[in-house]
Amino acid sequence: MFDRRENRRVTSDSELVERAKRGDVEAFGELVRRYERSVLAAALGELRDLQAAEDVIQETLLLAYRRLTTLKDATRFGAWLLRIAQRQVVEEARRRRRRVGVPEGQGHRAEQSAVDFPASSGIEHEQLLKSVNRLPAPERALIGLRFFDGLSLAEIADATGRPISTVSKQLSRAIARLRAWVEKDDLS
Repeated sequence: MFDRRENRRVTSDSELVERAKRGDVEAFGELVRRYERSVLAAALGELRDLQAAEDVIQETLLLAYRRLTTLKDATRFGAWLLRIAQRQVVEEARRRRRRVGVPEGQGHRAEQSAVDFPASSGIEHEQLLKSVNRLPAPERALIGLRFFDGLSLAEIADATGRPISTVSKQLSRAIARLRAWVEKDDLS
């Protein structure tokens, strides 16, 4: 695989995973750089708290590094990492419910504050991020992989283990939803 922007060979996730399994910390660092924004987007969408989402990222990456040898299919690193993150999000949501005394059966969104995005991001960016957070978790993850991490459809398909046609269809659906929400907000 080649990076068209810099005309250089891009190391595959599989290669990086194998190197990281042999103790190459820099290879794991490259994997982290590729997926940390997607993990953040997924965690932020559920938790709606930037600090908590960043904590989940740290826990997720630490667990992933410790458990890397258990990953059987190195081509599925992205999907594997997102599953670890989702479990960490669920655990964080449970901890939060216990801290604020919300009964276990009730939703966790009510007691959470809205995310404070930096003012420099602009109103449009804030509106778009809020819209992305409204998407269902699978669509939010795909949007994160495509637009935050810059992965191609083939790379997303490889990372999630889904056919390219499915990834394309789900991304199209998510983008259409986002457009409709943004247009509706613009008209309001």
